[in-house]
Amino acid sequence: MIAIVGPTASGKTALALRVAERLDAEVVSADSRLVYRGMDVGTAKPSREERARVRHHLIDVVEPGERYDVYRYQRDARAALDDIRGRGRVAILVGGTGLYVRAVLDGLDLAALPHDAALRSRLESEPPEAVHARLRELDPESAARVDPRNVRRLVRYLEAATLARGPVRRRRTGPRVPALRIGLRPPREALVGAIERRVRDMVTSGVLDETRALVERGLDRRLPSMTAHGYAHWAAHLRGEIDLETAVVRTARDVRAYSRRQMTWFRRDPEIRWFDPTREDPLALILEAAA
Repeated sequence: MIAIVGPTASGKTALALRVAERLDAEVVSADSRLVYRGMDVGTAKPSREERARVRHHLIDVVEPGERYDVYRYQRDARAALDDIRGRGRVAILVGGTGLYVRAVLDGLDLAALPHDAALRSRLESEPPEAVHARLRELDPESAARVDPRNVRRLVRYLEAATLARGPVRRRRTGPRVPALRIGLRPPREALVGAIERRVRDMVTSGVLDETRALVERGLDRRLPSMTAHGYAHWAAHLRGEIDLETAVVRTARDVRAYSRRQMTWFRRDPEIRWFDPTREDPLALILEAAA
């Protein structure tokens, strides 16, 4: 098995397509936002043409109004991998959601985390800023990894840390999955430039029309799907609250901050072999390892 990870806009999709076409492989997405239908432009989802070239799994799984979490992802990803292996194909896990990657490769026992439905309900009613501040006190490491705007995950981290009265570390429910773990880590200035271009390309590719369609469906802004980077700012622009350039700048700012949290997560995995895609191409190494 091959895993390609790294921050957003680092080139993971392009590399995965090249590898998949050479190995006749299939891609399993490890991105917490690509599961939602109708959110293509704002999540930088692989295009229909790219998905026609290579079979992808765990993209367009649920509607934006549905709740989809890491527990469900772990189950669905394992089923997809079993299906791919059963047909004698190579699987490539691709994505930047660190918890999703670990759920697949490290066999995390996610159900073992402490939980209390009443406590969770109370936390969900509190301002996200307050929840994040309390999480920083109880579990600074988790607070540094989680997106402060991802209310559901923020609450789940604080719920577990509150019940444990301190940091909670996930246990494994099985052995680590043998995989060649490739990480793409371009220089920061190159990554920032790629993020800026991606966000501006979203505007020309129709992200405002996409956002308008989501808003017209009356989706709750607190849904996990609606915390995907940019949608809150695109919606604010459509309501006339901010101009388009401000929406672009704020979206790029959020994505840059997210890319830093992604690297904080992935740096903890000693098995990842890192490449600077602006200087070296890991394709040959991957093909040799898969031979």
